[in-house]
Amino acid sequence: MEINSLVYRVVEKSNITDEIALVFIQHLTKQGKVTIPSIDKVRSCCRIVMCFVNDELIGIGGLKPNESLAFEKAGLLSLKEVFAFELGYFFVSETFRGLGISSAIARLLLVNRLEENILATTELYAHNPMMKTLEKLGFKHYGIPWKSIWHDGTIGVFLKFKKGRFSNIPDLEVTANRVIN
Repeated sequence: MEINSLVYRVVEKSNITDEIALVFIQHLTKQGKVTIPSIDKVRSCCRIVMCFVNDELIGIGGLKPNESLAFEKAGLLSLKEVFAFELGYFFVSETFRGLGISSAIARLLLVNRLEENILATTELYAHNPMMKTLEKLGFKHYGIPWKSIWHDGTIGVFLKFKKGRFSNIPDLEVTANRVIN
């Protein structure tokens, strides 16, 4: 497919209409890893990004409120309260994978978020491109992996702390890929 135009649309929470949410959900459904995608879930996001090639939606991502059970599953419960946001809802159409679309979406979602702790979860396998994207953006894997309900593999928590410090986290010791309180 020839690419004549590549457009990223950044939509802030106050501008996520039902119509935009429905378009987002169509792509989120293709991802297949969100239990009951809904307009309310999409509209709860602080920001979403949609990527279009030749006016066709080919990639999505969102910065959503942290309502994740990831901290419990990873043995990091004491950290949950200092993470307000989760980077998630990523999906890029197969034809366009490997072109940096997810990285660009993630960067746009994180604009002006240097003073916030942000989490992400992803599948843990050797060549998972999302792991590389998260690591490039300063996220690190912490905690204990857990069995996925979506596939035969495991899921891991990736955390990005406020710029320059482990802010508001008392007595945190980071050892390898585990956080010990």
